[in-house]
Amino acid sequence: MNSMKNTVLMIAGFTLFAFVAAKIGWGDVIPQLRAVSLGLPLIIALSALRLFLQTSAWATALRAEGIPAYTGDLMGIRLASQGAGYISVLGPAISEPMKIRLVGSDAGATAVATLVDTGTYWFASSVFGIIACLGAALLVAQSRGSVILLAILAASFVTGLVLIARPKPLLTPVIRRLGLRAPRWLRKGEEIETMIRSFASRHPRSLRRMFGLDFTCQVLLAAEVASVFLILNIPVHAGTILMLEAANRGMKMLTGWMPARIGAEEGTTAGVFAALGLSSASGLALALTRRMRDLLACAIGFTWLVFKTKVQSSRNEELVSCRP
Repeated sequence: MNSMKNTVLMIAGFTLFAFVAAKIGWGDVIPQLRAVSLGLPLIIALSALRLFLQTSAWATALRAEGIPAYTGDLMGIRLASQGAGYISVLGPAISEPMKIRLVGSDAGATAVATLVDTGTYWFASSVFGIIACLGAALLVAQSRGSVILLAILAASFVTGLVLIARPKPLLTPVIRRLGLRAPRWLRKGEEIETMIRSFASRHPRSLRRMFGLDFTCQVLLAAEVASVFLILNIPVHAGTILMLEAANRGMKMLTGWMPARIGAEEGTTAGVFAALGLSSASGLALALTRRMRDLLACAIGFTWLVFKTKVQSSRNEELVSCRP
């Protein structure tokens, strides 16, 4: 059933992408892509730095929960699990359990640390999103419609912040209402959520460090956009960058269920460029550059996973052969 959904959504995404590309015209897009390809090493370098910082935040959470963490291995795990989520309709429903399983330590503590890391990253993303909405509204929003759209985006980010930062577990009222009828898995979920929400009080220094690293990642995402602007000789304007980042975060929230966000990312970016009076072809070039970066990350992650699996299988065979 999931494979059927993936196929249908992929076809729909490619159809949307083809429509956007045809509307803009490949004759305008290809020269932009050639120009961007020259700056691809810089964009990959920024992405690699962001991966290192984001993984360092995850390692901080794991160590705080008493789990040995090696940033190099965690980077491979992150790329492999995010790659699986990226190409699937289930997204985080695949990537988060895969991270926990690949770490291979105590499942409960690993789940707490991993979900705290994910929550902290989205908290930092929402904070940056609110800043982007406010900055864009002040610097580039010239119509009532764009201001309303930015206000809706900011409100959704604020809602996310409240849900993430809420100190009391959301599952506790459900457990109380169900009483003895509450299933075991739901009670286990409440225990994990309680541990997640108490992480800040148990490890305040670790959480502050994680937030600092994750917020820096948000700045690096904006720097990637700015670097594409420089490569394409587009004037870099703070309001434009913030508007694009606000729209990008909103698009990710709405289309996270789409495999690789095919078509949605290209259409949204090209549309925002056009709304800002910029070339739609440049917007499509930016979206395709991001897609090349993401596909490269998927390829590296899956290659690492295959290599790691073969190494582990060889070790297991050696252990079996050494037994008397």
